[in-house]
Amino acid sequence: MKKSYKAVMITLRPVVWAASEGSRRHPLTSPEQQQKFISFLDMDSSFQDTLERVSDPEFLAPLIVTTNALASAVQDQCDDIAYDYEEMLILPEGHSSSHALQEAANWARARGESFPLVFCPSDHFIADQAAFLRAVLDAAQTAEKGYLVCFGVIADWAQAGQNYIEVGLRLDAAYSGHKVQSFLAHASAEQAHNAVKAGRFVWHAGMVCATPDVVLEECRELNVPLEVGMLSHSEKLCVVSLLTAWADLSHWPGIWKALSFIET
Repeated sequence: MKKSYKAVMITLRPVVWAASEGSRRHPLTSPEQQQKFISFLDMDSSFQDTLERVSDPEFLAPLIVTTNALASAVQDQCDDIAYDYEEMLILPEGHSSSHALQEAANWARARGESFPLVFCPSDHFIADQAAFLRAVLDAAQTAEKGYLVCFGVIADWAQAGQNYIEVGLRLDAAYSGHKVQSFLAHASAEQAHNAVKAGRFVWHAGMVCATPDVVLEECRELNVPLEVGMLSHSEKLCVVSLLTAWADLSHWPGIWKALSFIET
């Protein structure tokens, strides 16, 4: 029987993470001009695309987490598309994605919110909104069971530096998700080759879904990215499928992939 996603009643709080960028996209990116705020894939920037991606009725207004250096640009981007967010948390420069997610969980808990958070980086390309929504609703149902949920996409090639998820057995027939056998953060060229050759690995799509309580239980290492800390060590980690074209726009191969998809 086909699953009816519109019948699923789940409250979700999106968390949009707008971090400062490094030099991997030089000369496109500079401290004064962040790639996520540039409209080069379509009429909107990838940051604005992320906001609009979490604007379906299934979502509450998002919490935006950013840094001191980007707060003004973030507000300008929101004003440009007349976007109303719930609140903006401003962190000191240099804080990791782990710290951003922990602060979001603390914010939610202080408000008495116990429903799942969906943590979304603002520099990713996702082609199909319907596929994104299906994956998020799957993840939210699983997160409500006490899991820390990541999103897996097809590994198109053996890309060094990417994060790989080894997919295990189905969690339960009653809800979506598979166990994560292993999480390979920032794979070397050899590790990436072996992962793709094995045929049971997918790429991590950067997003995470969990309740505030699970985040605060699992997020102990704050000075490292989520992939190096929580996702590499959590025993509650599982994965749901994101069945659409996806690209990480934080490096040039991801940008080329997104552009090639748009042009075809």
